[in-house]
Amino acid sequence: MPDRLQTYPLEFKGGLITNLSPLQHGAAAPGSARVLTNFEPSTEGGYRRIKGYSKFNSNQVTGTGNMLGVNEFRGSVVAARGQSSGNPHLYLVASGSGSHTDLSTSVELGPNPSAVRFANYNFDGDDDLVIVDGKGFPLLLKSTSAGGLSKLDASNGTTDIDGAEHVAIFKNHMIFGNDDKLVFSAPYEDDDFTSANGAGTIRVGDDITSLISFRDQLVIFCESKIFRLVGSSAADFKVSPIASDIGCIQGDTVQEVGGDIVFLAKDGVRTITGTEKVGDFNLLSVSKVIQDKIDDFVTAHQNFSSVTIGSKTQYRLFGFSTSIAKSSAQGFIGTQLLGEGGVLFNWAEIKGMQAIVAHSSLNSGQELAVFANTDGYVYQMESGNSLDGDNIEANFSTPYFPITDPRLRKTIYKAIIYTDPQGSLDVDFALKFDLSESGVIEPNVINVANTAGTTGVFLYGASDSIYDTAKYSGDTLKSVFTKQTKGSGYIVSLQFVANSTNPPYSFDAISLEYGQYGRR
Repeated sequence: MPDRLQTYPLEFKGGLITNLSPLQHGAAAPGSARVLTNFEPSTEGGYRRIKGYSKFNSNQVTGTGNMLGVNEFRGSVVAARGQSSGNPHLYLVASGSGSHTDLSTSVELGPNPSAVRFANYNFDGDDDLVIVDGKGFPLLLKSTSAGGLSKLDASNGTTDIDGAEHVAIFKNHMIFGNDDKLVFSAPYEDDDFTSANGAGTIRVGDDITSLISFRDQLVIFCESKIFRLVGSSAADFKVSPIASDIGCIQGDTVQEVGGDIVFLAKDGVRTITGTEKVGDFNLLSVSKVIQDKIDDFVTAHQNFSSVTIGSKTQYRLFGFSTSIAKSSAQGFIGTQLLGEGGVLFNWAEIKGMQAIVAHSSLNSGQELAVFANTDGYVYQMESGNSLDGDNIEANFSTPYFPITDPRLRKTIYKAIIYTDPQGSLDVDFALKFDLSESGVIEPNVINVANTAGTTGVFLYGASDSIYDTAKYSGDTLKSVFTKQTKGSGYIVSLQFVANSTNPPYSFDAISLEYGQYGRR
């Protein structure tokens, strides 16, 4: 006979962890995950099924091949794509279903760029855009009309900006990264690069991979080094090193998240954290708990992009490979949290969101995160409950944890699941015992479900017709689901699997009622 029933409460937290052995993982972090796909660690606790994405505009961008860049501009999106003949064009893509405006009727991008990058700026009261492609002189966009582009050239004061690959705005200067050179404009000027007016060029000694303005400095990422530019003008600009043996492998992975800069280095995802002492930086790896997955991810992909979801303090990293289908496209979510040891990241995987280029912005309090791939559409993240019409496949599995003693057999009789459904819910819940080894008998999968908008819907076991009590009335969905189950083993993993277009929902915690048998 089992001992008197006991209760084991478990809060879901910690995110995806893959760098521990099964027993270490279960003992150290039972509420974390060994699988966490299309669930996101929440700043409020628990794991929430992600929102989907939908087309920003229902029409394709004209052209052929991969999309080369996307960026918000005056409430719309500027998208770059190659053409069947001639150089790539830039298009203004408005939200909805309207046709796109060809901005390149008189001025085109350079020939065969691998990427097109942007920087928003406002020097004269208007929101404008500067564009670089690594193949020619930069372009300026100051109008939403067809042919609204103009090109900088040698007449603007220098040839050092020809072929620039990166651009940022710092201290009211436009600053380009071209090979190992920083080229900056005169203050408050986007077309004046004459030294007599306050423009200039600074060499950093390594090829630049990204530029980002951060607090009172411009952080300069290179292939194997990181520098900072401080000062406010040509008179006092100074470049000094941050790191001499760490760099950024691709600049499109650099983002500011919650007061930190996040980037992809050769050894994983890192942050640059400023301390109270101005100009003092600490470099910190934040992907150690999933480093094996990050290593495989970097090896498997040729291209990387990223966005931030500021309202969730999230960093999202995407990879693209010609050999990986859209439905299997990979990425990661890193949610920045404040833990006992300071700032940390909880991780999850994304599946089915294929991004070659991506961009996120905050404009008038409205967040926008967009991406594009090979099909010519611009997609908006955090939009809808599907992957552009396809189901969202989601899987959350805890590590195998002992509850108490891994040498004592436990029988679990009841699971009380704390969730937060925002509408209809349909998730399969399973208990997995003893690493699912051969001969282990496991209970039937139990369906946790409701239907929004009806009354008196009962929860039931999918195969054993174990009925429970109604958990909501009318349109008010309750958050506690009680499920009868019976399974026995020494260590147990909880698994939640869904494949639907239902609204997001979270799993916050669970309480298991169990009895203990003899020691093995």
